[in-house]
Amino acid sequence: MPVSLTLDSLLMRRLERLTVLMYSKNCAAQSVNKARKLMFTQGLKSLDSISPTQNALFQHVKRALHTAGFVWKQSLSRIPEIPNPSDWGWESNARTNQSVPYWTDLPDVSKACSMLLRRGCVVACKGNCNCHRAGLQFSPLCKCEGGCTNNDSEM
Repeated sequence: MPVSLTLDSLLMRRLERLTVLMYSKNCAAQSVNKARKLMFTQGLKSLDSISPTQNALFQHVKRALHTAGFVWKQSLSRIPEIPNPSDWGWESNARTNQSVPYWTDLPDVSKACSMLLRRGCVVACKGNCNCHRAGLQFSPLCKCEGGCTNNDSEM
């Protein structure tokens, strides 16, 4: 990997700022992690539509560099010298014997923290909302404010 590309390098900081602007042109945050926090806590975006984490963005940048910088650049070479994809944001899938994206070192927050998800309930719904069908209990972010059949009174 190029020595100049690290999580705290100037190039990575610039790519983070570009990514922040792609997701919210008015966001003043310089890092994607700060922008994610602002967008979510201020109710501007749901977890599914905010920017990737810094770690996920870093892995994506590495994959793009591997593909453009090694694979495509040497596409006309008879014997291309392509580095190991696992050093560049890819991992081997044993079942398919193919390289697949290595997304991040962090756990998926939507699976780890279901209480943070905005739900599609409406006031006094009768169990016909998406969260009830998915088997999810009432969350403080539900629009029903606890007045639906999906509300567990012990929460």
